[in-house]
Amino acid sequence: MAALPGEEEKEAAPAPAAVPAPGHRSLFSRVSTFGSDLVNALGDGMNYLAGVDELEVTEGGDEEESNKGEEKDSNDGKNHQEDRKAMWATLKNMIGADVMSVFSVPVFIMEPMSTLQKMAEILQYQHLLDEAADEDDEDARLALVTAYAVSVYSTMERTKKPFNPILGETYELKLNDGKSTAIYEQVSHHPPIGAGHADTEKWTYDITSAVKTKFMGNWVDVFPIGRTRIHLKRTNETFNIVPPTSRINNLIVGRIWVDTFGDMRVQNLTTKATCDLQFTACGWSWRGRYEVNGFVKDKDGKEKLKMYGHWNKDLKCSKVKEDEKQQWEEKKLWEVEESEIKVAHEHPYGFNSFAVKSVGLETTPADGKMLKSDSRLRPDRRALEKADNSTASTQKTALEERQRAERRERRALECGPWKPRFFLEMGENAECTADEAEIVEHVFEYNKNSYEEIREKEEACTNVATANNEGEENSAKHPLDAEFHPWQFEKYEHAYA
Repeated sequence: MAALPGEEEKEAAPAPAAVPAPGHRSLFSRVSTFGSDLVNALGDGMNYLAGVDELEVTEGGDEEESNKGEEKDSNDGKNHQEDRKAMWATLKNMIGADVMSVFSVPVFIMEPMSTLQKMAEILQYQHLLDEAADEDDEDARLALVTAYAVSVYSTMERTKKPFNPILGETYELKLNDGKSTAIYEQVSHHPPIGAGHADTEKWTYDITSAVKTKFMGNWVDVFPIGRTRIHLKRTNETFNIVPPTSRINNLIVGRIWVDTFGDMRVQNLTTKATCDLQFTACGWSWRGRYEVNGFVKDKDGKEKLKMYGHWNKDLKCSKVKEDEKQQWEEKKLWEVEESEIKVAHEHPYGFNSFAVKSVGLETTPADGKMLKSDSRLRPDRRALEKADNSTASTQKTALEERQRAERRERRALECGPWKPRFFLEMGENAECTADEAEIVEHVFEYNKNSYEEIREKEEACTNVATANNEGEENSAKHPLDAEFHPWQFEKYEHAYA
């Protein structure tokens, strides 16, 4: 790729902080290279720690009714314990692997949302980009873009996993101005990659979202390897974001919780100013959890603004003192509202009001049309939303099998690789900074002409304009119970031959 020029309760103690680099070799990964005997011994040891020795692997079966949300009481805890034992029986041979790209996750640890919808949650605080676009001070603009980058982590404490998107699945989100639409598409299945684009009168936002994971027994590390671009139209400035590492703790033993740690860099690619933030890893005594600290620096590295706060709730800044007599001038850049915290606390999956709206009709495009490939229409997601875990599991399996049939049909017909509808892979033409070049493997950019052309086709869309409310949630005629259709083929003449 071409480089840019200039280049609380203590259910379980937190795991020690990892070095946030995919190449880091932990004790587990080093042991795993010594031979199959040691690998088996390690698996037996983890069985003992997890309390699942001599566990039999079973397949199928309905999910328990108690899996409607977070673990509420002791009965829920017993049901989830059994489910986690079954999951461990599958996962124990994957230590050190990129588990999320090869393992089909059971419904009991999922939330009724697709990963594409999860990607769009960063747009909850899109007003920060509006403020950045209107801001005259260069340092303050960078600080506001940084606050926007940090704000998405306020939703990261939800421990349920979203559904993996089907290849060709899309998601559209109406933005705050009431007329602009963000579009997301699953552009690759192996490796899993999503791409997104939003365009308003003040700014554009583009993302290629991809991660690598490393399963380490009772936790999994998540390394972002995508690319983000934010362009402010008035000042003609472009920014990028290089995010930190996240860790999902206590997958098998204890209460599941998420930590984010390491470095985040937000750079103004036009002026070469940067904001470097340090996300503090949670210590053994829970000290430092959520803390974020750093500085906005000009192109020469001079510190201009001090940044500090917590990635789960707020971010502030103040001017760096040039002498002892100068007073601190603190400014609150971003803060999670108490009402949002209350909504999330009461929701069975921890959704705040933005997440609740994002999976419903309220945020569909202003023209009243929704692509038939939209994540909202997934039958497994809809079933889980209605607390029907058994149907959700059946529908999830059916979607995954049809996706495999699509792949077999393409191979039989020699169609070549899947081509996204709304995004183009840039390959060697993609521009990346030095930081991005070390991790980014794929970049997709928005194809406006294709998006507008396909949306004009009546057969590609479902009309939801006549749906005045979502009160008919139990009705078979509800708009979100319409057909979900991300598929390339209507019939499969060769897939099962």
